[in-house]
Amino acid sequence: MIDLNGTLLFQFVNFFILVAILAKFAYKPILKVLEDRRNKIATDISSAEEARATAEKLKADYEAQLQKAHTEAQAIVDKAVKQADKEAQAQLDAIRAQIAREKEIAQAEIVNEREAAIREMRNEVVTLSMAVAEKLLQKNMDTDMNQKLVAECLKSFDKQAAAGKQG
Repeated sequence: MIDLNGTLLFQFVNFFILVAILAKFAYKPILKVLEDRRNKIATDISSAEEARATAEKLKADYEAQLQKAHTEAQAIVDKAVKQADKEAQAQLDAIRAQIAREKEIAQAEIVNEREAAIREMRNEVVTLSMAVAEKLLQKNMDTDMNQKLVAECLKSFDKQAAAGKQG
């Protein structure tokens, strides 16, 4: 069995004194350090949760802003395309109007040139008629004959002029 001698008793007493000293001076500070550490860990976990929640909120805000920016960018692009189409149409309309004006000017010039040519032709006919009349007068033709020739020349010229206007 167990032999109880003085050494064993002295070791028990030393052990209990050591436990009492440790309990008085070391156990409470160790428990306090452990409690402080537990509180710090709990605070860190709480802070981490708050940071995670904040990060998720920021991420959601960022995604919303990104979507809004994308929508705005698309709206800007659509507006630019519409504006470009509008400007292109305006330029086409301006070009068509310019072409129509130039066509009218060209047609007016053609009419003016035709009328000038007709006037010139009439002048030449009159000159030729006068030359013919002069030659006929030199041959001693009578006045009726001269008027008849001039009238025929003018009639022929009017027919030619009418044919020229149609063509």
